Amino acid sequence: MSDYIPRELQIQILQKLPVKSLIRFTAVCKSWRSIITSTDFISSHLSNGKNDSLLLLIRGDRHNILDQLSLLKVAENVPFDVSSSSQLEVPFDDGIEYYKIVGSCDGLLCLSDETSRKLEHSHITIWNPCVRNHLHLPLPNINPEEDHSVALGFGVASHAYIKVVRLVYIYNNLGDDFRLIVPPQVEVFSDDKWRWRRLTGVSVTLTVMDWQAFFNGVVHWLGFEPIDAYNSRNSILAFDIVDEVFSEVMLPDELASEDIAHLRILVIGESFGVVKHDRDDAYDVWVMKEYCVKESWTKLYTIDHLIGKIENLFKFWKSGEALLEVKGYGLVVYNPETKMPKVLGINGYVYHYAESLLLFSGLSRWNSLELHLRHCESLKHRRSFFGEEYVAGKHR
Repeated sequence: MSDYIPRELQIQILQKLPVKSLIRFTAVCKSWRSIITSTDFISSHLSNGKNDSLLLLIRGDRHNILDQLSLLKVAENVPFDVSSSSQLEVPFDDGIEYYKIVGSCDGLLCLSDETSRKLEHSHITIWNPCVRNHLHLPLPNINPEEDHSVALGFGVASHAYIKVVRLVYIYNNLGDDFRLIVPPQVEVFSDDKWRWRRLTGVSVTLTVMDWQAFFNGVVHWLGFEPIDAYNSRNSILAFDIVDEVFSEVMLPDELASEDIAHLRILVIGESFGVVKHDRDDAYDVWVMKEYCVKESWTKLYTIDHLIGKIENLFKFWKSGEALLEVKGYGLVVYNPETKMPKVLGINGYVYHYAESLLLFSGLSRWNSLELHLRHCESLKHRRSFFGEEYVAGKHR
């Protein structure tokens, strides 16, 4: 039948289908497989977006994805509601007992086991639960012997290329000063090169918190710069994953001197935002109406006392509703107009997720043979793929 339908029309029809259907349709014919596994198609399919959103739910330790995982389908209509859920299984078991989620972007999750200041090896994995494929990244190059702290950033450039940035801060253990030394040492992983590259000339003055927000093609971390022994300046460190340059996004004056432990950055609808948690268990919600313009910061509203203590704030929807974790009640949806909470009857920690075809096995860029070749090259084993070195397994 595809012989009678113009290729352009076939692409338009396929673009409207969910990922699971597209994966099945790659077995229909070679032409459909060629379309569905092309970089342009995958990027366009992601750009089109869907009416429904997905949430990755972790039941148990909110930082450990080896606990029970579920994928929740959420209709973004008012009122907010969970329409269905499905169980997920982690497809890899490398003897690593702990994985945290660094970030979620374009259907990919970046996972890391980097929890210790003196961890000898840092394992970072990129996983697409929808297509059940994953990549283990090569080990980073920067691993100081001194006590150090690591912040990771993750994003996908142009809906196609994976980028992971790693900031390594070494502790200054002289006397009673246990501050982190700035600027940090920085390296970037890009899957098109399949290696870590060290960035030089980094002029970062902020020490960042280990929590990222990816927005507008930029990884953001909340950070601070000490002014004196008692005061510091809060700001947001930004890293453009395409140009690979750092910059600062200034906070409103009201938040620049706030206790940084009370602040959290996140995406609010279609805008970049900050939430301030005060000691009375209320949240002030701020948005930047014009990106990178300090004067455009606006306080939208305050989430007042609810039915219990607010443990976490996870996400805002286009409707303006907020998804919260309330002690003793689990996940709760808060409507800022009615100020009425809705208890979902679900316990756990959630991350935003969107279905995509990235890392689908049909993509030649992630072909296993090519990954072996890149891995061998990254270790400077450049002999023939079929030579003695490969057969003997010395490339590992």
